[in-house]
Amino acid sequence: MTTTEHKSLRGRPKTIRAEKVLEVAIEAYWQNDLADVSVNSICRAAQASKPSVYREFGNEDGLTRAALESYAEQLLSDVSKILQSGQGMNETLDALIDFIITDARLEIGCLFHKMRAGKNRLGPKTRELVEELNRAAQGNYQTFFQDRRSTGDWYGTVSTDVAAKYLGEQIALALAQRASGENATTIREILSLALSVFR
Repeated sequence: MTTTEHKSLRGRPKTIRAEKVLEVAIEAYWQNDLADVSVNSICRAAQASKPSVYREFGNEDGLTRAALESYAEQLLSDVSKILQSGQGMNETLDALIDFIITDARLEIGCLFHKMRAGKNRLGPKTRELVEELNRAAQGNYQTFFQDRRSTGDWYGTVSTDVAAKYLGEQIALALAQRASGENATTIREILSLALSVFR
């Protein structure tokens, strides 16, 4: 684990473990309403001073963006791997459904989708990243449908753009249902029904 050293205003060395701060921030933003999470509470939980956190991340917006960026690297990349696995339409959709329903990390929903839904309350840097991640996700979905169409595995008449948006919204709905505590079997049945249009 990398340790970043800073000097306090009094000249004494001050140490902050940036990874620990990010872990705490991700958990806090993920589990609570974004408006209820303060930098002070994150600092207390991470045992880091507020000035040192601001020196590391710039401001609250910088910390929120860094937390989302770290989260995306850890979890959203798994969705990309499923889409890029080269499997057929049915196998890929089944893998996506299994991931969304069974991955323990998604028991409280998805931080990215949570921030996307409440992006108007985010700072400009974090909003910018939310938009970047959303475009990347849509691009991955579109590429997936283009590939399935080119191999003759999907004969849908809608555009890949519409298909991508539909898939993204169905995934977001399923994740919101998980976060609300809906029964996993029910979520699976609803999501399977929603995605059956692609089979």
